[in-house]
Amino acid sequence: MHGWVILGDAATKRVNGQEVVVTADKSGDIGSVIRAWEEAERHRMLYELGNLGRLVDAAITRLQLHHRTPGSRGKHPLRTDDIK
Repeated sequence: MHGWVILGDAATKRVNGQEVVVTADKSGDIGSVIRAWEEAERHRMLYELGNLGRLVDAAITRLQLHHRTPGSRGKHPLRTDDIK
């Protein structure tokens, strides 16, 4: 629960430049609501990282199928004079 500002039955936190506001549920336990939000955010981040990993794996597989390596132009390896 690091970084949260708790004001009564509401809590705020800045995440990636966005202000996140959570409010207590009927039980009034703001701590459990914060923990639930953090758990959901953790799962969302892991899901997005998994999607990114699958995207990178697919791109690398496509490159390998066409006998190309990252940084090459066609069949020729990248040379320093290629960099402008």
